[in-house]
Amino acid sequence: MREVAWFRPPADDAGTLNACYNALDIHVIRGRADDVALVDADGEWTFARLLTDVAACAGVLQAFGVGVGDRVAVGDLSLRTLVTVVLAIARVGAVAVYDNSAAPDAPVRVGSADGAVTFGIDDEEVPWDVALRAGRTDPAPCADVPGDAILSCHGDDTLSVLEALGATDGPTPTTAGAALVEVGGLEMWSFAGR
Repeated sequence: MREVAWFRPPADDAGTLNACYNALDIHVIRGRADDVALVDADGEWTFARLLTDVAACAGVLQAFGVGVGDRVAVGDLSLRTLVTVVLAIARVGAVAVYDNSAAPDAPVRVGSADGAVTFGIDDEEVPWDVALRAGRTDPAPCADVPGDAILSCHGDDTLSVLEALGATDGPTPTTAGAALVEVGGLEMWSFAGR
């Protein structure tokens, strides 16, 4: 079992923490800002660079009204974009939903069509680069999330924050068609390249 950074340790309740804080912020705070957090086909991404993009993306989600426990539909994305989006969803305390049929009421969706990534809310689509520029003006802080919160779901399968952080006994659960991607000690589901 891995150690996690709690905002409020469990006592008579589940306590509070944040998966994104444990995956990115804590590493930057501890002097690892320039260490590599993610390697993909486009190169290496440091903790500091990834944190900047994730906080901006989370700022957009927050501006769209997404908060703790809300569901965000995640579509087919490149690995780096997927990691950024899932960590941003975790940063605001929401749940990444990989199966659109399980999130018909999700207020926000992030996906790609014709090679362009967009944020969707209601019937409006906002291009990725425009949204991130806007998010950089008001990046989101980490929300306090209950320790027993769900990080993501796909159909009936769920991945809790503590499971994703390796803070429970046993391996990190996965779901059909997903691979595990690790960033800063957080394992998340990836459907990139499916």
